[in-house]
Amino acid sequence: MKALTKIQTGVALVALILVIAISSCNSPVKQDEQANAAAADTIKKEVTLSPESQSLLYSFPTPFEVTSMLEKAKAGFIFDITNPPANAGKYTTEMSKALNLGIYSADLSYSATYNRTDETNKFLACTNKLADELGIAGVYDQSLLERIKKFNNNRDSLVGLINRVFSQTNDFLSKNNRNQIAVLIAAGGFAEGIYLAAYLGEGAKDNTKIMAVLASQKDNHGKLLTILNAYNADQNMKPVADAIAKLTPIWTNFGIESGKKIPIQKAGGITDLAESVRLEFVK
Repeated sequence: MKALTKIQTGVALVALILVIAISSCNSPVKQDEQANAAAADTIKKEVTLSPESQSLLYSFPTPFEVTSMLEKAKAGFIFDITNPPANAGKYTTEMSKALNLGIYSADLSYSATYNRTDETNKFLACTNKLADELGIAGVYDQSLLERIKKFNNNRDSLVGLINRVFSQTNDFLSKNNRNQIAVLIAAGGFAEGIYLAAYLGEGAKDNTKIMAVLASQKDNHGKLLTILNAYNADQNMKPVADAIAKLTPIWTNFGIESGKKIPIQKAGGITDLAESVRLEFVK
């Protein structure tokens, strides 16, 4: 995975920025402008999904599909490739919260699948925070936290419980006509799952089984694009649809097939592509 480049500035420039920032914080007008900008991509209207798209959305697999397959493929657990839990506080719009609820749900699935108690609790806190801010009441509540803590040492029970949470989240959003939130959660979770698989596949000595995991997600990618097409007139949703569409070359340009090893150079290209899409969501 390519490290993000850190741009260093001079002391004078830093000082100037601080002065501007402080004066801006003291300006009510500026505060209003910042608040409006932060809410600019907040979801404002709902689209009625076709019966086909509705069915696809609520039968869309949870992130556990990918993480369970990765574990069976003997892929390792690397905490550093997940979205840092500290990032949860920086998502301020409804769209970024929903996308990253999906991303953290995939990271939660990843850690729970590998029975990593500390990491699971950290990602649970992230999903709890974002779900609460999105108004998904009664799903990520204190009783859930207690039950998950109870099952921390029993992987199968923990995985089953979290899967039920995903199902309850979908039911809640469907009953409250909030399909768009559900679509964004699905998009974030899918992008993160693909990124995790790609990264682990690049680093594996024999990536045959991990590449089979990626190959198996081609149909789910097509289903997600079909769902997103329902929002093609929504300018707020278009960047999400465009980002997910950018993943298409993974299944068309790299020769991924079930039971086939991918050379390290091509595996690196897959990782770069998956990471570029994921970064659009976590930034």
